Amino acid sequence: MKEHRQYPRLLHRASINLTFSSGAMTTTHTLDMSNSGLFISCVDRPEVQVGDILEVIVNGIQDPVARPIRIIRVESGKGFGIEFV
Repeated sequence: MKEHRQYPRLLHRASINLTFSSGAMTTTHTLDMSNSGLFISCVDRPEVQVGDILEVIVNGIQDPVARPIRIIRVESGKGFGIEFV
């Protein structure tokens, strides 16, 4: 089955911190990335839903900036796809 993505996905694993709308925080990692978003490994947050807004910070870079992200796809037991907002 051919995918109809706007941008190609690149395998990329980076440590990140996520802040949820509830204020809860977790450290996890990305699985892949594109120009418009990321797929984030996160199996311990079953309450996330499509449309939720979170903040992400990439660990290990100098002067990281928190970026708002929106969940666009949830895959149970694996994680979720996000887009930058």
